[in-house]
Amino acid sequence: MTQLYTCVTQQHDLRLVVIAALICALGSYSTFAMGRQVFRSRAWQERLTWAVTGVIGTSSAIWATHFIAMLAFEPGMATGFAIGQTGASLVIAVLLVGLGAGLVVVRPSMSGRIAGGGVIGLAISAMHYTGMGAYDVQGTLHWDRATVALSVVVGVTLGSLSMLLAFSPRAAVRHLAPLVLLIAVCGTHFLGMSAVTIIFDPRVEIPGGSMDTTVLSILTANVALLIVGLSLAALRLWRVNRLRHEAESQRLRDLADIAVEGLMICDGDTIAGINHSLERVLGLPRQALLGAPLQQLLPGLSVADIPMNQEMDAVLRDSADQAVPVRVIAQSIVIKAKPHTVVAVRDQRERLRAEAEMHRLAHQDALTGLANRRQFNEALTARFASRRSEESTFALLILDLDRFKAVNDTLGHGMGDALLQRVSQRLLRAVRGDDLVARLGGDEFAILKAGGIDLAGIQAVAERVIDILARPFLIDGHILNIGTSIGIAVAPGDGQSPEQVMGNADLALYGAKEDGRGRYRMFEESMNARIQARRALELDLRRAISRQEFTLVYQPQLSARSGAYDGAEALIRWHHPERGMVSPVDFIPLAEETGLIGPLGEWVLRTACTDALAWPEHLTVAVNLSPVQFRDVRLAATIRGILAETGFPGSRLEVEITEGSLLQDEQRTLAILRELRALGIRISMDDFGTGYSSLSYLRRFPFDKIKIDQSFVRQTPDDKDSAAIVRAITMLGASLGMKTTAEGVETDAQSQFIAGEGCDQLQGYLISRPIPADRIAALFSAAPLTLTA
Repeated sequence: MTQLYTCVTQQHDLRLVVIAALICALGSYSTFAMGRQVFRSRAWQERLTWAVTGVIGTSSAIWATHFIAMLAFEPGMATGFAIGQTGASLVIAVLLVGLGAGLVVVRPSMSGRIAGGGVIGLAISAMHYTGMGAYDVQGTLHWDRATVALSVVVGVTLGSLSMLLAFSPRAAVRHLAPLVLLIAVCGTHFLGMSAVTIIFDPRVEIPGGSMDTTVLSILTANVALLIVGLSLAALRLWRVNRLRHEAESQRLRDLADIAVEGLMICDGDTIAGINHSLERVLGLPRQALLGAPLQQLLPGLSVADIPMNQEMDAVLRDSADQAVPVRVIAQSIVIKAKPHTVVAVRDQRERLRAEAEMHRLAHQDALTGLANRRQFNEALTARFASRRSEESTFALLILDLDRFKAVNDTLGHGMGDALLQRVSQRLLRAVRGDDLVARLGGDEFAILKAGGIDLAGIQAVAERVIDILARPFLIDGHILNIGTSIGIAVAPGDGQSPEQVMGNADLALYGAKEDGRGRYRMFEESMNARIQARRALELDLRRAISRQEFTLVYQPQLSARSGAYDGAEALIRWHHPERGMVSPVDFIPLAEETGLIGPLGEWVLRTACTDALAWPEHLTVAVNLSPVQFRDVRLAATIRGILAETGFPGSRLEVEITEGSLLQDEQRTLAILRELRALGIRISMDDFGTGYSSLSYLRRFPFDKIKIDQSFVRQTPDDKDSAAIVRAITMLGASLGMKTTAEGVETDAQSQFIAGEGCDQLQGYLISRPIPADRIAALFSAAPLTLTA
């Protein structure tokens, strides 16, 4: 070490030594700056350009450092430099540095970096001693071989170390690589210089053609300028790349932070970054996780376990060590020329909650919280699927509330909903915990009892349900009295499939209602016979329209004051070729249920208008419209078309509707009635007095006439209550500017009383029974009836 110190301080011009060191430092820095660009570049042409430039810059720096240091060397005798060997030293430096750099690029593993760095260190020694061979001096050179070997070892060792440091994941360590390469170059040179002893010999002459120090100075100055230029370019490149990387990093962070999904960037299995979304999920700041292993957040998983471009389920641990269900997916990405993995983490808690809520909504009635029809159907199907023997039975009870419609119509749907909720609570208390109670829709419920029950147990449940629902309900100050009818089917005896047992329970429910409601019925085979008969009647009804088996009869309406005929009400009759006369009570409800009321109603309207054309022009014809017809928004257009087709004036047509037509959709019904009024058609409310909200309907809807229900008329004048109701309705009609018609007038006493109360019109057997169309004209031509006062 003393010899080295003496060599540097006493045999060299320290100013040039400093310059050599600066040139070497700039060259070392540019070496690694350009090396990084080789690995960052994607195109091979760009990588090759950066590699060649880096090799030339590094070789020139080594060569310039050596010869500037040689210019600083002061042996005290004449010196020169052989041109051939001087050039050869540069070529050797270029070739060996290129070889070493090529090894590092081709094999960036640790062994490749060590080997490549060692070759670069060898290039320093080879260039140095080749350059020393070009050194002509007036004397002889004596070498200390041990020191020469040490200089070679230092160059090779430090060259390898510089390559290892250059690839460190830590930036602070990477910054040491140029310094180590600087020490390798300077150390090799000055150790080599300390290994040589020059003995003056006047007999030695400087060969002709040798470069003097001036030429060498100019040459090394140009190389130094080249190195400085490359260094400045490298500095500029470093700054641009740094700004670009910072901008890219910030853009990546910004993009990651606005992502809804949680994202983490992993270097191997080490977390290198996370976004705000994942911070919120974890409840931890990103600083607390940087450098942490991936397994800390995703126990039992490594980056290699997470599939690329395909999601997998996993469990995330948050700050409270709570398990968070997530789905993860990985994607490779290159950050700062190094492969990383982006792991996307999607929090599944909200989705699972939503799915659970969707499942609940799909299987649970929203109003009552009971099982809905879907869950009931699945449970019924499962019961059949799990039934292992004919002895394994279960019962199905279908319930329909009695008088529920009256509550809905009079007190509103809000009260009806509250009542359904109370009914549900009572039903749950009436059954066992393993029985399924479901709301099938509206006021229809079902109870699916567990298997292995006996008939007495089934009947006991039915009786308990009937009893508990027959008790009054107190809701918002209203005392509500309803009841229930129950139909019961027991599988497998009453059905070998869900559809059969359900249908038979419905038949039993129908039988319970026929028996007077508020009771239960077990399914019987005879019920099936009745339903078959009903289906046969439905088939006959469909055929009757095309076979023209229907006719109209007309019941006259009489003025209570003058005794003159005002018109007649059209009544439909069905003459079945085998059944004979079928009552409207039997086939009209069936037509409404099957949808046949539409074409049947059109036929009645068209026929009535056609028949009434033969009557005197002041007479009207009244036609009943079913509530079902009002569900058709084309009703007014249909009637308008019939009037145009028959040529019958709208002012002579009167349509009669019941309160049931007004209960379904008041706004739509009102719109239809207004269209009918615009055609001049008169509107009459039929069966007035039997509904729940008739007075409010009279106020809201455009009625021309009120028809007093015959149940009140037939009790007059003997029944005081009925007489009072008739009197009140007549006065109400007069005060509202509406005519009143009394239906079912059969005696003189009824006629005299009703006329005396101011009723406008009479209809009933006292006036005439319904008669066919071909005889009504003769009746209308007869003299007016005389009503005795």
